[in-house]
Amino acid sequence: MKVNVEIPKIEDLEKVNKLAKQVHEIHVAWRPDLYLHVEDVLQKEYFENLIQNEEILVAKLENEIVGYVTISMQEKNHHGLKFKKYLKIDAICVDEKWREKGIGNALLNFVKDFGKKNGCTDLSLTVNQENEKAIKVYEDFGMKVKSIAYSMEI
Repeated sequence: MKVNVEIPKIEDLEKVNKLAKQVHEIHVAWRPDLYLHVEDVLQKEYFENLIQNEEILVAKLENEIVGYVTISMQEKNHHGLKFKKYLKIDAICVDEKWREKGIGNALLNFVKDFGKKNGCTDLSLTVNQENEKAIKVYEDFGMKVKSIAYSMEI
């Protein structure tokens, strides 16, 4: 199974939004204090900016979009800290009917290679602690927990 990873076209917004909605609804269930039910997770202007800045990639199998990832880069160069150029995965999604078939790993590998080519020192992401399947994928990929975030409502 050959997965192609590429920058989407604006015409792909509807399909990418269907995927984004799958993951978003899971997050609404886990964190209703943070997430709202919305019809379109990715609005057109935001999607256009992601495309223009090459911060979104889609995974395709025979022209069908089966996953996507959004990324951003950030440099941290503070006195007393080692220089780091982070490639952050802001969102990653594989269509529920295509999960556990290597699509997520194809996206992760592509992003990792992209980061290396762009001088990044680290690849990072945040995952909900209840998302056990995703955590396993990230750990199997070689990622490690580097920090734990706490929060509370006040």
